[in-house]
Amino acid sequence: MDNAYYIFIEALNNTWVDGGPVMLPILITGCIGFYFVFAAWMRIGVDFFRNESPKSIQKMHEQLEADDVRGARNILRTTPGFVSKELQLALDKAEEAPQDLHGYLMERLLKSNRYLDKGTIIISVMAISAPLLGLLGTVTGMVATFNVITLYGNSNPVLMADGISEALITTQSGLLIAFPLTLLKQRLDDRIEMIKQQIELGSTIILHHSDSLKEGSHEL
Repeated sequence: MDNAYYIFIEALNNTWVDGGPVMLPILITGCIGFYFVFAAWMRIGVDFFRNESPKSIQKMHEQLEADDVRGARNILRTTPGFVSKELQLALDKAEEAPQDLHGYLMERLLKSNRYLDKGTIIISVMAISAPLLGLLGTVTGMVATFNVITLYGNSNPVLMADGISEALITTQSGLLIAFPLTLLKQRLDDRIEMIKQQIELGSTIILHHSDSLKEGSHEL
């Protein structure tokens, strides 16, 4: 086990050294991209992996149709996730100040959308930048190889190996960072869009219930 660990560390060190100076910006790009993916996951919570919101919203709708606001709130409290928290706030506002509910929901939707979208553009930029930096390393590696050929000819492949290694390793490193970032970004975009739709649906249900209560009170 120890030998495998040291072999792995040695391989990483050799890859870092052979990749040349472009390896540092590639590493920084990957760290920034994965940091914002992790931050988005922490913001979204369990909704990043599971999709329990449609069922809870349906149950909340049924409770509100029966004028059981407490039951609707309990359903949201027992359902983890960002959507349930937002709808709980909307229900609280509907009870405290129903006349201000429409404006509150519009403002809250805008804030939640900005909150969910925070950092997603940076993830896309990092996913695009990583392979481009790898391509830059490819160019610098090939330039170094041609300089060696110019000075010493092509009779000694050992002298050309450094430039070729730099060209290949940087390309590989850039792709290894860009590929998972692209997949995670796609997953993140899908979940964010789903969360936005569920919040809008739940808010519409709560607003409709509040308006129906106001109409009933006016008729009385």
